[in-house]
Amino acid sequence: MNEGYVKLYRKLTSNAVWQDPWKLRLWLLCLMKASYKEREIMIDNQLVNLEAGQFVTGRDSLENEFNRDMQKKYQVSGRTLWRWLKLFESNNYISIHSTNKFSIITINKWSMYNKIDQQLSEIRPEVDQRLSTNKKEKKLKKGNKPSKSYKNEAILDVLIKKRSLGSEK
Repeated sequence: MNEGYVKLYRKLTSNAVWQDPWKLRLWLLCLMKASYKEREIMIDNQLVNLEAGQFVTGRDSLENEFNRDMQKKYQVSGRTLWRWLKLFESNNYISIHSTNKFSIITINKWSMYNKIDQQLSEIRPEVDQRLSTNKKEKKLKKGNKPSKSYKNEAILDVLIKKRSLGSEK
C-alpha cells in the first residue's frame, strides 16, 4: 500500500495520541495501512472484502510492520500494540472485528482522513501554469518586471474566476 495519501489535521496535536510518540506511530500506521477504496484480498484461501478505511492485520504482522527499521531498544511487542489498538477502540478511533486467523480494523470517520478536495485540485493546474515561465518569456520581461502584487492579483483573479464558474453549474 504505497499509494495515495491521508489528510492529517492540525487538531491532531491536541489529541491524547499526540502526547505519546509510540501511540502516534501506531495511529499513523493504521491510517497508512487502511484501504482507500473497496477491494478484495486473499488470506489463507479465504476471500476477504475490505471497505474503504479497513485493513487486515494480526498481532505478529502488526509487530513486524510497527518495528520495521527501528532499533531493538525501541521496539514494542505485539501484545503491547494490541493493547493500544484496544485503547483506540475504547476511544472510538477504530473498530476491531477479530477471527481466529486475523482481525479487520476499521478506521472510524475514515472519510475525514481521505476526503478529496475536488475544487482545489481543479484550480491548481491553471495557477501552476500561470506561475511558471519559460526562458524566452524571462528574456522578454527582463527589463519589464511586474511587481509581486501584480502577480498575486493575477492568481487571485484566476481563483475567483474558477469559483464563479463552479457556482454557475
